[in-house]
Amino acid sequence: MATVSAFSQSYGIGITLNSRNDTLVLGHYFAKKEPKWPDETIVLKNGKGVFSGDKQLPKGQYFIYGDGGRIFFEIIIGDNQHFSIVADTVDFINRVKFVNSPDNDVFYEYQRDNINRYKQVEQLGELFKNATSDEEKIEIRTQRQNLDKERLEYVEKLISDNSNLYVSKFIRATIPPEIYLPEPEIDADGKITNRELRYWWWRSHFFDNLDIFDPDMLRTYFYEEKLLKYITEIIPQTTDTVCVEADKILAKARANDEIFRCALVLLYSHYASQMEKVIIDKGVVTENVWFHLAEKWYIPYSSWTNDESMDGIKKGVTERRHTLIGKQAPPMENLVVLPTEHFKAAKLDTAIKNDLYAGIIIDDFRKDLLKSKFTILLFWEFTCSHCKHAIQELYDLWEENKDKGLQVITVQTYLTDEIKRDKGKWIDFINEKNFFGPGWINAWSPYSHKFREYYMGIAVPVMYLLDENGIIIFRNIGIETLKGFFEHQTDVN
Repeated sequence: MATVSAFSQSYGIGITLNSRNDTLVLGHYFAKKEPKWPDETIVLKNGKGVFSGDKQLPKGQYFIYGDGGRIFFEIIIGDNQHFSIVADTVDFINRVKFVNSPDNDVFYEYQRDNINRYKQVEQLGELFKNATSDEEKIEIRTQRQNLDKERLEYVEKLISDNSNLYVSKFIRATIPPEIYLPEPEIDADGKITNRELRYWWWRSHFFDNLDIFDPDMLRTYFYEEKLLKYITEIIPQTTDTVCVEADKILAKARANDEIFRCALVLLYSHYASQMEKVIIDKGVVTENVWFHLAEKWYIPYSSWTNDESMDGIKKGVTERRHTLIGKQAPPMENLVVLPTEHFKAAKLDTAIKNDLYAGIIIDDFRKDLLKSKFTILLFWEFTCSHCKHAIQELYDLWEENKDKGLQVITVQTYLTDEIKRDKGKWIDFINEKNFFGPGWINAWSPYSHKFREYYMGIAVPVMYLLDENGIIIFRNIGIETLKGFFEHQTDVN
C-alpha cells in the first residue's frame, strides 16, 4: 500500500489500484457538474502512485479519473490532506478503503446509504405501480414518507456526529431547504391560510444549508445550480427584483475575490446567453439585467477580462443605453416625414423628387407621431436586401393588424454625399412597392444623424415596438415575434 507522511502545508494522496499501470488524473468540480482538471497527473507503477504537492489543495469535491473514463471516483478534500486510498475498480463504492481520511470514510458511508435507499424507493415505486387498491397505495405512500423521514434523520445524525469535518458541511449543502418548510396553517374548510408566509420562509431560508459566500463550497457540483435557482426561480421574476437581489449577492461576495469572480461570471454569463429571449407578456427582461450587471459590476470590477473582450462589452452597453426595454424611446432630431402626396408627385416630377427641403420636420416624434396604441419603428436602407425583405414583411403585418391599433414609422437611413440621388432611389422604391396608407409613415433624417447612436447599433434592419407613450416594449425584434404578439391583441375599434 502506498503511504504518505503528513506535512501541514502540503498534500499527499497515495493510491493502490488493482496492480494497474494507468495514467490517473486528479481533478475537481468548480461550481457546477462540469469538471475542472487536471490538478495533477500521475502514472501508476504496479498499481501504486502518489498525488502530492507542496501547497494544500482548496477544500471541496475532487475526483480521480483514468483509463478513458473506466476509472472514475470522487473524493472529498478537507483539512487532512495526507491519506491513502486502496481501491478495487470492479466495485469501488463498496470495496474502497481510506487510511487516515475520516472525511472520505463518512462520504462513502453517505454514498452507500444513498444507493441502498434509492433501491428501496425504486421497489416502492414498482409496488405502487402494480397496486390494485387505494388501501395498498396509501400504505405504500406511508412507507415512502417513512423512508424519507428515516433518511433525513440519518443524514442529520451523520452531520452532527462529524461536525468537525469538512464533509459534514458538504453533505448539509445537499439537503434542499424545502424539507424543513413549516406545515401550512389550514382553516375550517381545509384551505391553506398562510401560503404567503410559507413562501417567504422558503425564500429567506434558501441558503441555510449552503453558504454561497463560503469559499470551501465553490469546489462542488451544486454551487452554480443553487445560486441560479435562487435568482431565476425563487425570487419574483421581475427585472427590478432580479437586479436588486444580484446586487445584494455581489456586494457581499466582494469580501472574497474567488467567490466574487465566480458569482459575477455566473450571473453575467447566464443573462448574456439569454439576451435574445423575448418575453411577450411578463417576466424578466434578460437584456436589461445583462446591462445592469455589465455596467455596475462587470466593467468596473472584472479585472480578469482582456481588453478586447472588455471593449466589446462597453460597446454593447453604449449601444443599448438609450433603448432599453421599459424606457421611453429617445428623440430623433429633425426627423422629416414625407407625406404620400410627395411620393406621388415625385413620381411625375424630378425636381420634386430631388427637393431636399420637402416634408414635415418633426420636433419630437413621440409627441407628434405616436397616435396609436402600438408603433413599430423600422430603421432600414433601400440598398440592403435584408431591409427590403423586412419592410415588405412589416407592411404585410401592418395591413393585417392596423385595426388593432398598430402604426408604423419607417426611417430610411442610407445617406452618402450623393444625397439627392439617394433620396430619389428611396422615393422610387417606396412608389414601386406602394408602401402607403393611414398609419404608415415614411421618414428620413437628412439633417441629423444622432439617432443612429441611439437606435441602430451595427446593422440594419432594426425594429422597435413602442406603446402609446413611446415606452419601448421590444427592441431589435423580429417579424415572427411581432406576429406572435399581435395574435394576442384585439381590435381597438
